[in-house]
Amino acid sequence: MATWPPPGLDGTILHGITRDSVIQLIKDRGREVQERKITLDEVRSGVASGDIVEIFACGTAAVITPVGQLKSRVETIGAEDPEPGELTVSLREELTGIQYGTVEDRHGWLVKLS
Repeated sequence: MATWPPPGLDGTILHGITRDSVIQLIKDRGREVQERKITLDEVRSGVASGDIVEIFACGTAAVITPVGQLKSRVETIGAEDPEPGELTVSLREELTGIQYGTVEDRHGWLVKLS
């Protein structure tokens, strides 16, 4: 299976529950997770070769949101109107389903408040 490397926690990426939850859900699917820095050259070549087929961001407010393009003054990486990828959509559906109680919480993340 392909690896999925989330960026490491080096001060620019915040440690958080959503991030931890997404990493766990990916591991539950039998995928390897590596936490390491990813260079722009690596992203550029991965998108061009097709090795990177989707990119998403996660956080408390956004939950999981697809990243369509990376833009700078000198270049654009990625398609103009990409559809969210299969992994992005399925992870978002699973995580929000757990949050709303429509998908089983296999990890005991939910706490019922009286």
